[in-house]
Formats: sequence, C-alpha cells, structure tokens
Amino acid sequence: MDPYAQPLTTSISLSASCSVWLAEAQTEFKRVAEENVTLPCHHRLGLLEQGSLDIEWLLHTSESVQKAVITYSGGHVYDDLNEEQKGRVSFTSNFRAGDASLQIISLQSSDAGKYICKVKNAGQYEWAHITLKVVEKPSKPKCWLEGELSEGKDLSLQCRSSSGTAPISYRWQRINEEDEKAEHLPPTSRVNISNPGQVLLKNLTQMSTGLYQCMATNEAGQESCVVRVTVQ
Repeated sequence: MDPYAQPLTTSISLSASCSVWLAEAQTEFKRVAEENVTLPCHHRLGLLEQGSLDIEWLLHTSESVQKAVITYSGGHVYDDLNEEQKGRVSFTSNFRAGDASLQIISLQSSDAGKYICKVKNAGQYEWAHITLKVVEKPSKPKCWLEGELSEGKDLSLQCRSSSGTAPISYRWQRINEEDEKAEHLPPTSRVNISNPGQVLLKNLTQMSTGLYQCMATNEAGQESCVVRVTVQ
C-alpha cells in the first residue's frame, strides 16, 4: 500500500490550552512547562499551639523516590531542600493562619509527580494529596530535504521535533512569500500517513519552487521550521 496520501484541502486550526481536573477537591493539575502553579493546602490547625505547628510538602516522583519540597518547623521556613526546585518554591499566603498552599514557578518536567501536604499541630494532622502533570510543547523542529532538486524528480520534505510531550502531530504547508500566508501543498504532493512529518513532492517542476513550513503541535503548544525548495 502506498504510504502517501493526498494532502487535506481544508485548513485545520489547532489550539492548546491548559486544564485543571476537579476530582476530590482539585487533586490533579496539568500545567505547561515554564508556567507557574499553586497547589492548594488549607488547614485548621493554626489556632492551636503556634509553637508546635509543622508543615511539610513532599514530592513522590516514583514509588521509591520521595523528596522534601518546603517545610515550616520551629518557627522557620526551609525552602532550599532540593537542588532542582531551589529558588522556585514558596508558601503563597499566611501558612500559619490556614493557607499552606505551595507555589512553584517556572515549571520543569522534573516537577511532575504526587505532592503531599502534611500539617501537624498539638498531635493533630491534616493532609492534602495532589498530582501534578507537566506537559512540554514540542521543541523547535528540524526541517530538511531528501532527494534531487531537479525537474521530474521526487523530493521528500522531512520534519521532526527532538522533544515534547507525546503525541506530537506534524503538518506541512506552503508559505506565500509575498503576504506570508499559508497555502495548500502542490496537488502532486503526498503525505506519509504513518509519518506525517514526511511529505513527498512528486515530479518536481519550477512551480514546486518556494518556501515550505512544518508545524509541530501538541496539547501544550506548537513550534515550526521552514525550508526552501529551489528546483533546478
């Protein structure tokens, strides 16, 4: 079966958005890398003995790996407990009065995992469990050509992002250099169904000459690259 198919003749617009899932009082959050997030943790233990209030945020990145994120103990805040999050974590409000929510800025993929907020005072405990997912938009893709740039020959346009949260979709389009607007691919082009990052320009002519753009898109965003085709 020919892996290439005629390109779509309709224009499809994709948009990415960030979402928060509501389950058991917002226990799962999804954010895009480099954004900020606030993980909620509210307690009613601040009115007890002030001197014995302890607050601890922990991060489980796997079943066997647990690390402290930020703590309050003995009247002091400790926010430099792990190197990866140093300088990026803080309490967002008056944690002694009942809001021990955690803020993380400039999110990284390593911040993803299961967070536990533990509040203890005078022998009483309160807990909050939150799962944080961090998605990364595609890295800037690489565009390149494979084949001979001669009339009558076939030319393959290739496009790939080296990183980003799967799945990543690819779409090729031609760019009108006068107004920089996107146009459909030439009628003789074929999109590889099993690898949309690859487009075959069949039977090149002088009309095939031009600028081609590849869009790499996932739920977090998109990036693009361009390549010029000059038929000899």
